[in-house]
Order: sequence, then C-alpha cells, then structure tokens
Amino acid sequence: MTIAIRDLTTFDEFQQVRQIQQRCWGFTHGEGLYAPLLISAARNGGMVLGAFDGAQMIGFLFGFLGMNPDRRLKLCSQTMGVLPDYRNRGVAAQLKWAQRVRMLAVGIDLITWTFDPLEAPNARLNLHTLGATVFAYDRNLFGEDFGELGRGLPSDRFQASWWISSPRVNRLAAGEAAPPEQLAGPQANPCAGDGLARRIVHTDLALSSPVVHVEIPADIQALKRADLALARDWRQQTRLVFEAYLGRGYVVTDLLRLPAPGGRQAIYRLQRDDGPYGERVLGFAGYGL
Repeated sequence: MTIAIRDLTTFDEFQQVRQIQQRCWGFTHGEGLYAPLLISAARNGGMVLGAFDGAQMIGFLFGFLGMNPDRRLKLCSQTMGVLPDYRNRGVAAQLKWAQRVRMLAVGIDLITWTFDPLEAPNARLNLHTLGATVFAYDRNLFGEDFGELGRGLPSDRFQASWWISSPRVNRLAAGEAAPPEQLAGPQANPCAGDGLARRIVHTDLALSSPVVHVEIPADIQALKRADLALARDWRQQTRLVFEAYLGRGYVVTDLLRLPAPGGRQAIYRLQRDDGPYGERVLGFAGYGL
C-alpha cells in the first residue's frame, strides 16, 4: 500500500475532511470542521494535509498558527483523523512527519496538540514514535461524551509539545530506534488483575525519583464497553496522579508497551524537567531531548 501525503487546496477536499472527521469521531449532529475555515487557515499560514490511497482521501491533519506564552510562533495541530480501515498502518505518523517537514521549512520549531491520556495507541504515536512530550493536563476540555470515542468519560486531555528540531526528534525522524523499553523507576499507581479486569490498587502522589511510571488501560475503548464504571475509575485516579506529578515539574516523555499475561501493559514514563518550555528534559540512558 502506497499512501501519498499532500496539501489540500480545493473546497471539495475540505468537505471530505469534514466527512472523514465525522466518521472517525462518530459525530451524528453535523459537528465537524467548517470547510471555509479550513480554506482560510490553509491560505494564511496554517496547514491542511490529506492522506490518499490512490484518488481516495483516507486521512487528514489540520493545524493553524498560534503563539506560545513566550510569544514564540508555533503550529497548533488541532485535528487528525484516519479512516478505520487504514489505522495501524502508519498513516498518522506519515501525516505528522510531513507536517514537521513543512514547519521546519518556514522556520517554526514547535507544534502542539492535545490527546486523551487514556488512549494508549495515540500516546504511543505521539510520545514514542514522534518524540513529543507532555507538560500539562486539562480536565474535561471538550465536555462529557465528546463524540462516540469519548462517550461515557470526561474529555480530559494531555497538552503535547513537539520540538521538531530537537536532537531526540531528529534521531527519530532519521529512523534511529528508541532505547529498550523497560521500567527504570517506581510506579505511582500499582495495579492488579489481568486484561479488562485490571484496576488501580492505590496511588502514590509523593514519589520523588527522577523517573516515575503511570499505568493506563491497554485498550480504553474495550474497557468502556465491558465495564464503564471501571473505565471512569481509571480516568479519575490517573487524573489525580498526572496532575500531581506534572504540577511538581515532571514531564511525560514516553508510552511503554510491556509484556503482560494475556496481552500488554501500557505504562507512561514521567521524568523531571529542567527547562521552561521543553527545550531540555532530563534524559534517561542518554535519550533526553
């Protein structure tokens, strides 16, 4: 399968973006990106990319120019969607790497976006594959039941920062493998049980080691279907853990996938930060930013 990534320019293409978004999020009441807004963004410093399998658009990535608190220009990467039949094939990564190339070409070195902390596949892409980091957590940013994927839970979000010219991202862009995936510090939310029955036993908000780990469900969508109350418990307890450690200067730097009975565990790595906006993060085994 060969997927082509290109900039979108026509009204029909922007309408297709809206249709793909509605399918991906399960929107049923007309929600979605407004085609004239996409045209204005694309013509005035923003970016709308499409992923194509032949003539068919199968994914998109939309971002607009923004400003960091230090008045640094950045790209706010607002929405990305890939049709279900094309997921887990690297399409999302292709879109993001293409976005990086275009931003480097115009002298912008920071791209930011949000994602659900309990969505392990998204976290894996954002942190492990792309090399983004997380410095902030927002509670219920888009309200309860945001689209079909968010149904049943508050829409808590991580704020991701992608420093696209950093040594770490440069290495990943060049195809260099990440370090071996292993735990290198204590876990702030020890868990018990297997599969969809796995739950948090207790939380420790006072750890002070350079590296701290936080487990999340391996598949939050399957867990919601099986036990919504348990999924909500994961949301509430991990929310407190992430807020506590990010508030004390830790940074989320990776999502590990470790072998476990009946599947895999998804475990975040948090490290103490020594830079104001992420230019420098304390490294683990020489693999910092």
